[in-house]
Amino acid sequence: MFRKIILFLPVLLSLACNLASAPVSEAPSDENQPAETQPAPITPEAATSAPTAEPVNVNDYAIFSINVQDFSYPEQSAAVLNRIITLHETYNVPVDIYLTDVMAQIYAEQFPQLLERLKTSPVVAISYHYRAPRPYANNYDWLGLRNMSADEMYQTVMRYETHAVDPVTGQTTDATGGYQYVASLIGYPPYAASSLSSDAEVDSALMRVFKELGAQMTVVHGRALNLGDTKKGLYIRPEHYDYMLFQNVGAGPAASFENALNEAHNAQGIAPYFVGVKMHDNDFFSTQSAWLTVYVDGGKRPNWDPNLTSPLLSQAEQDAMWAMYEQTVLYVASQRDRIGTVNLPMVLEMIKK
Repeated sequence: MFRKIILFLPVLLSLACNLASAPVSEAPSDENQPAETQPAPITPEAATSAPTAEPVNVNDYAIFSINVQDFSYPEQSAAVLNRIITLHETYNVPVDIYLTDVMAQIYAEQFPQLLERLKTSPVVAISYHYRAPRPYANNYDWLGLRNMSADEMYQTVMRYETHAVDPVTGQTTDATGGYQYVASLIGYPPYAASSLSSDAEVDSALMRVFKELGAQMTVVHGRALNLGDTKKGLYIRPEHYDYMLFQNVGAGPAASFENALNEAHNAQGIAPYFVGVKMHDNDFFSTQSAWLTVYVDGGKRPNWDPNLTSPLLSQAEQDAMWAMYEQTVLYVASQRDRIGTVNLPMVLEMIKK
């Protein structure tokens, strides 16, 4: 353990120096924000001054979520996750990391030290998401799920969430995969699993399967979602504004986050208010994700070519993405007196109090 700390120390020191020197836009003027809630200057000292990331007595929260999905560039994906974990550990900011079974297997086989960090980091909580070619991805029913009986649909979804999928044919194999496989690797059922299907019957089958396999939460988009809301027996991740950070590169991190917080307050929701800060692993290095490249651009029916790859971002584009993300984490961490930072197990504790 001491050896690991010594090895990471230069990285952490360098990160703190880079963050301290990065330019940050001014916060919104008091015309839009009361003086007593004006954001403080971003400094590494302010971000690390609080001893804990436990929920505080505030009405505003940020949930950082990383969706991991890029099987085309496994080395870059692993490097991104290592850097993100180090950043969040440095500033004691919780983060939810959503794994597909494909990425979990890549990490287990090629990057076992990363998998161990994901399992043991005090700030990381693992959830699950799926992508094509699973046939219940939204508007992607190449298998004909909608033509099945309710029981046949349930049995099909259960098989897909307990078995691996052939990346060429989209059919299940005899190997373990899906939600159950990720749970076996990390040692607990991933906290959240969501349905991407627009079909009500398919959605019901998915919710039933995920609940039976151990999920406690699910994810919904497109409306204000309050703390304690439920869907078909699962709690919904609270969110009043979906802050897709990768779409805001180049904006001032402090002003941009405060704008997201204002949008959360303006949503048709109930306090406490939650801003969901979203990123994907591929946002940091490629022009689009592997699953879009292979399973959308490459057609929506089998057979697929999993060797297709998207172009990489330029170094300048990668640097800009990292600057935006790092400065946002640092800014939110510096505002602990007014903004709570939580991941899903902490949200569950809030719900159950």
